[in-house]
Amino acid sequence: MSPQNTGRSSLFGALFVPALILGGLIILAILVMTFSGGDSGSSRSASSDNVRTLDASTITRFENEFDAIGEAVGSADAPITIREFADYQCPACGAFAPTAKRIRDELVDSGDVRFVFFDFPLPMHAHARQAAVAARCAARQDKFWTYHDRLFDSQRSWSQENDPTTMFLDMAVETGVNADRLEQCVAQGGPDEVIARNLEAGKAIGLRATPTVIVGNQMFSGVVGYERIQQAIDEQTNGGE
Repeated sequence: MSPQNTGRSSLFGALFVPALILGGLIILAILVMTFSGGDSGSSRSASSDNVRTLDASTITRFENEFDAIGEAVGSADAPITIREFADYQCPACGAFAPTAKRIRDELVDSGDVRFVFFDFPLPMHAHARQAAVAARCAARQDKFWTYHDRLFDSQRSWSQENDPTTMFLDMAVETGVNADRLEQCVAQGGPDEVIARNLEAGKAIGLRATPTVIVGNQMFSGVVGYERIQQAIDEQTNGGE
């Protein structure tokens, strides 16, 4: 190799290696941003950055308008109302489902809390709206919460189906819902209007993620733990004592 070529090779190496390192760092940064950044269906925990306080007018609007279109359990006179906006096909909502059930089993049954569930099916989830319709149809047979829990328990299975209709009908049988009536209700799109109004309610409060959990006037965006919810309740009912 001539001295001239040797010089070119050395120069090439000196430029190529730093460029390769820089390129690798850029790719790594992109990957970190992709997997750490959350969209509405991401499984992320609610941090202080994902909590905001709703104003009194918004809470009044829930009480006078929005709560009537959700599925509620518990006394209307309970000192705190917890509201959840969720998508049945959202993995983060599935992760929060056991906490939501614990709230209903412990805090609602004790009379301390009223719990209201709102549908917020996301366009990115192909079967989310159909699942919401099926659950609302089950509600017409007074089986909403049983069917609702079953949807989350089996989320991974039906989410992978091209058409989960058969699975949704099987869940009806498993949860004591009349499958023929549920099938007819789904086919007729009976709950479509109320689900559309649920979506409007979520948009009205600037919903940014599912699940969104509103404890009194504190709105948590993303998965929030039972202990943090209990803390928010205590802060609003007895000053955190």
